[in-house]
Amino acid sequence: MIPARRSPAMLFFFDRYVERYLRRRFHRVLLWQPLDVPAILRVRPLIFAMSHASWWDVLVGYALARRVIGVESYAPMDEAQLARYRILTRLGVYSVDRGSFGGVREFLRYTTGLLREGGALWITPQGEIAPHWRRPVRFQPGLGHLVARVGRVAVVPVAVAYEFLEEPRPEVLVKLGAPRVFEHGGDPERITSVMEQDLEAELDTLRAAILARDFTRFAALVAGQTSTSVVYDRVRALRAWITGRRDPQRHGDIVSDPRRLAR
Repeated sequence: MIPARRSPAMLFFFDRYVERYLRRRFHRVLLWQPLDVPAILRVRPLIFAMSHASWWDVLVGYALARRVIGVESYAPMDEAQLARYRILTRLGVYSVDRGSFGGVREFLRYTTGLLREGGALWITPQGEIAPHWRRPVRFQPGLGHLVARVGRVAVVPVAVAYEFLEEPRPEVLVKLGAPRVFEHGGDPERITSVMEQDLEAELDTLRAAILARDFTRFAALVAGQTSTSVVYDRVRALRAWITGRRDPQRHGDIVSDPRRLAR
């Protein structure tokens, strides 16, 4: 297997690269509040089980790990892919060969060591990209076996959704659930079932907020540009200055709610 070889210099560079990249590609990355990070960190070791709605989950998870959680973090990647992009090992990525029993055993052994040494694991246990509204949520069996092997471990469900709303660029909505502590391991199938239900519950909460267009519980972790047109933004600001009216920073600030007309 290919082990992780975290490099502080590479992490420093990538922190800035990821934030700039997210700002350019998304309107905002919104994080559900309140988020009790001390409560999450109180129990160790930690596994963050993310939903997998897009390729972007890799960068969103990286931003969460570095800017919100702040614990030395690792993530597995298919061995054939990591062999092509070995530089990612400097960020805490290591390989897993899911095509052989030996590869799975090595993954379990190596990951158990990382967790027992205090590292946090970020993983997308669905194993494939799936819409955030797909039900039921289903995990591959590896995570359940890992939790059973490690013993006392806390698993945090991380729900992620991507939506186009009032801006040209999409929003990223993220909700971290309460850590589920598995004290003494147990049956891998039961553990997997519990974790699936936990993530599904957090995804349901995100979906309800999206359907209601209620984002009052979110705060911006990353805020990108509000428009793709610089000229439009300048004209809007000039009009606000001439008329003395407030300059709405986002399209959603001036869109009326048609549901009010029916009341």
